[in-house]
Amino acid sequence: MSLISNLLTWLERSRLRQDLLKRDERSLADIGIARDLLEAGVRAWPWLAPSDPAAGLGRLNFSRPTERDYAKAIAELRGYSDADLSDLGLTRGGIDYAVRHGRAGFPEDRAAPEQSRAPRKAA
Repeated sequence: MSLISNLLTWLERSRLRQDLLKRDERSLADIGIARDLLEAGVRAWPWLAPSDPAAGLGRLNFSRPTERDYAKAIAELRGYSDADLSDLGLTRGGIDYAVRHGRAGFPEDRAAPEQSRAPRKAA
């Protein structure tokens, strides 16, 4: 990196540090920033609080769901009352489909299409 780029990065981090120092402990903890590292200055970048691996929070699993995952979700939903399912936009008959493919009418719930489709030819 060039000297100017390093200087600009330092200034940006310094401004960010000043803004973060104005926040309360709870806000800093919510975004994973350690106040003691923040108070140590820009040299202590990235100011991240040590995570507690035992808590398991903040660890996301992006692997595809297994049959066991589907079965657990289906079993949980089957335990809900009809009113609770209705609040979620589900019916008893649609639980299996919703777990595996998303709720009808909610495109953000849809699973991504499989990549096995052949690519379209350009027209």
